Amino acid sequence: MWWQQATDRLSHLRYRIALQNRLLIDALLVLVGLALIKWGGTSTIDVVGALTSLLGAILFFINMRERRVRSLATHIVENENFLDNLLSAKLPDGFELFYGSTQYSTPSPEINLKEARPYITNSAINEQMDGSRNPIVLKDKPYKVPTTLVEHRLRCININKPDFNDPKVGLRTDLTVEALLDQRRVHLQKTDYFSSSATNEMAGKQFVAASETRQGRPRLIYAVSDLIFDNHELLGLNESSLSNHIGVSTLVITADNFLVLQDQGQQTDSPNETAVGASGSADGFDITETQIGDPTLQGLVRHAMEREAKEELSATFTTGRKNTTLTGYARYLARGGKPEFFGISRTSAYLNQLQPTKADMRFVSGIWGRPFEPSPQGLLSTIEALLSEGKTQRRRYSLSMIVCLRMAQDHLRRMPPHIKLG
Repeated sequence: MWWQQATDRLSHLRYRIALQNRLLIDALLVLVGLALIKWGGTSTIDVVGALTSLLGAILFFINMRERRVRSLATHIVENENFLDNLLSAKLPDGFELFYGSTQYSTPSPEINLKEARPYITNSAINEQMDGSRNPIVLKDKPYKVPTTLVEHRLRCININKPDFNDPKVGLRTDLTVEALLDQRRVHLQKTDYFSSSATNEMAGKQFVAASETRQGRPRLIYAVSDLIFDNHELLGLNESSLSNHIGVSTLVITADNFLVLQDQGQQTDSPNETAVGASGSADGFDITETQIGDPTLQGLVRHAMEREAKEELSATFTTGRKNTTLTGYARYLARGGKPEFFGISRTSAYLNQLQPTKADMRFVSGIWGRPFEPSPQGLLSTIEALLSEGKTQRRRYSLSMIVCLRMAQDHLRRMPPHIKLG
């Protein structure tokens, strides 16, 4: 809708203005100087005004020229070695590498990063996720983009073209089996979507110096992967300097026993792909809304999943934590090890009652469902059929859909087959 588009443009404008603060200060000096000349009233003030305007104009010209030279001298290109670095990197203990492509189940040198969509997960962590309660601690200071990327933020954002800049929640603690069993504290940090565009979404990129003679290979200035690996080892979330905001995806099942699917429209993430249930990220206000009692990471993630389902599907939920079961945790390597959580959510709505809200209507082009027998085995059979169809069908499954289905598959295989769902 027009008001949503206007809000998005305003969000972009605010961020761009914040990145142009040096130029704005220079322009302000010019205006202050002109004001002193016009309304100063004395020759001394007129001279001060003229000098102030001249200084502002000179600084504005220098900064504009410096920015243009830096932009022309630096190119952002794909890091051809990024996939090889991923495949050869030492992973955290207990984590295994998987491909999000439905065409490949094991690493293969014949496919590229975009096709591979690699992620890592830990089956022991996935088994403990739903039953644990890890208290959350919010860091005092919000996230800041690393100094090596600060100068390039605007160019990074122009490349990724995010639709809006919502406040997000970054994960700053590595999840381990021991941390879940001991219910240790988990540290979070306020961040935002544009910071993710300038860090996580640039994981496979590098900055090179443009050749003045256009001959020979460009000189490497900086590879974003330097923020992701240390001595061929994937950095943990507690060491990572990327935004790392929490992603959530949940498989939504309806009161009339349909597994909900959606066709996504034009958007920044997974455009024109098929998605499962609802997928998004933990927003800044999700923390505030989970402050009832003792807030936990699991409570935050469940709340974010159900909120996304409400926004994208107009799904309704009864009160309590039993609506959503957490099925797993992963890190998306092509996005710098970004943390992602997965679940299964039971809505009290019927399939024909689901529709995107006005705010999300432009992101969702269609909602449909697959019926299943209301038992773990019945839902498992439908999930396995979808995964099998994903290998041959023309429409591309989103990465979050594939991982969400796989996580649900593993969870249901652990459940006793006689239990009735819903």
